[in-house]
Order: sequence, then C-alpha cells, then structure tokens
Amino acid sequence: MSKALNIDLNLIRLFCVLYQTRSVKETADKLHLSQSACSHALQRLRESLNDDVFVRVGNVMLPTEYSKTVADDMLKGLDLITKGIESKVQFSPHERHVFRIAVTDYTSWCMSSFISSVSRDYPNIKIELHQLEERLPEQALREGTLDLVCGFAHEFEHFESFSNKVWFEDEYVCARCRSHPLKGEFDLDAFLHYSHILVTPWNEVRGILDITLSKMKKRRQVAVKSPSVLSAPTFLIGTSYLLAMPRKYATYISDVLPINVSPLPIDVPNYQVKLYWHKTRDKDKKINWIIDKLSDS
Repeated sequence: MSKALNIDLNLIRLFCVLYQTRSVKETADKLHLSQSACSHALQRLRESLNDDVFVRVGNVMLPTEYSKTVADDMLKGLDLITKGIESKVQFSPHERHVFRIAVTDYTSWCMSSFISSVSRDYPNIKIELHQLEERLPEQALREGTLDLVCGFAHEFEHFESFSNKVWFEDEYVCARCRSHPLKGEFDLDAFLHYSHILVTPWNEVRGILDITLSKMKKRRQVAVKSPSVLSAPTFLIGTSYLLAMPRKYATYISDVLPINVSPLPIDVPNYQVKLYWHKTRDKDKKINWIIDKLSDS
C-alpha cells in the first residue's frame, strides 16, 4: 500500500499552508509549530509522497511540479474535511420542520398550551403526535422515525442509549361521582371498601397505587381497567367507583363533569411527565429547541 494512502492529515494541512505562504516560518506560525517541528514535518511529508514537494530557492519555498499537480485537489479536499468537521446542522423554528412525538392520551392533553404557542409563534412548524404503544419505543427513537417521547415515570431513570428530562411533576388524587357515599376526606379502610377504576396505558397488571398498597400487605378491588386517563372520569358518573388520577387533569375535569376530588388516604409517589430522546441527538439543535419550548410552556 502506498505511503500516501496513510498520510497524516496534519501533513496535508502543512502542505496546503506552505503552498499558500511559500515560507516555513509563516507556516510554522499559522500551525502553531516551532520552525524545527515544521521542518521535521516537511521531511515526513516528502517521505510519504516520495517527492521533494517544496524546494528552497533563496528565502522562498517553491512547489515542485508534483506539488503543482496535486495542490488544487489537496486544497479543496482539506477545505471539505474542515467544513465537514466544523459544520453543525442549523435549525431555525421559522423554517418548515416536522416534529414527531409519541404520547399517551394524557401527555398529549398536557401539550395543549405548547401546541397553541407553536401555532401562534411558529406557523411553519408541524407537530405529529403518535400513539405511544409501548413505554419507550427504542427502535423508533434510534432510527429517528420519532423525535421525542412524552411519557411518565415515578422514579429516577438511567438509560444507556436514551436521555430524559422531567417536564413537570404532579401528584395523584382520588376522584368520584358527586353522588358517591364518600364525602370529604376519608381513611384507607373506606377507600378500599369501594371498587376502583385502574388506568393502564400499556395494559399493565397493576399501577403505582397497587404497588404501594402491596407494600402495606393490602390490595384494592378493580372493577374497570382502561388505557385512557382522559376517558376514565366518565366511568365514575352514576357509579360508586373510585379513581386515582393526576391532580392536573382532575382539577380541569371536575369543572366539566359532576365529580368530586380529594387527597388520597395513602402516600403514593408523585408521577413525573418526562421527555425522552436518543443520546445521539443530545446536541441536535432541533431536539434542544423543542425541549426548551416544552419546558417553557
């Protein structure tokens, strides 16, 4: 194999600068080298290319015929490499962009103010919300068919391939029909006396409330399982069911439906609505922009 195929990129830079300056001293200054180091590098370049490359005539380093032949390609090649290394994908929210975000029904509802602000301030931005079929669609994030996932968790998480950020944190409350026998606040025994609605976005066997109860050697009776936080409160109307649900949505829906809301009679970990993206996009300006905008909404 030719030595030229294994040539050090720094020697290519030396060639290009020396071709332009015709001076070892100026070349050394531009490359932040001593003149001695520059001379040694020139010797390595000559050995790699099997040519004198530059010949000193007086105080000027003149290119050989070989150097004149390859100079244009070398200069263009170095310029392309430099631009490739230094270039960063530019992002402007005022240009046309599509964001593909996987959401649950609840986390999509939480985006209403964000969607409104994007519509008002960035009319060229298009948002596609996709149903979150699994807790973390790794392949879609890795391949870029999804930009972001907006899901939830109850504790700190660490992933080898994914980054995440807490968008906001909230607590669970208990909702029930206004005609329900339970009035005001109540104790755990009363809470467990009635049947419950369990929301399981991914068809889980149990939720965080059940996990908490199991640590106390207790359990509740589940009468209805639903994948939807948004529709679950409608199942309370005319029943004696209880529903543990996010306070944020409970506050809103209690002004729409005839339901009452009160604290849970048990300490349950708060939920965190979180944003997830692939680590290869940590410095992606497009991802950084939408995360910042969601955080501000």
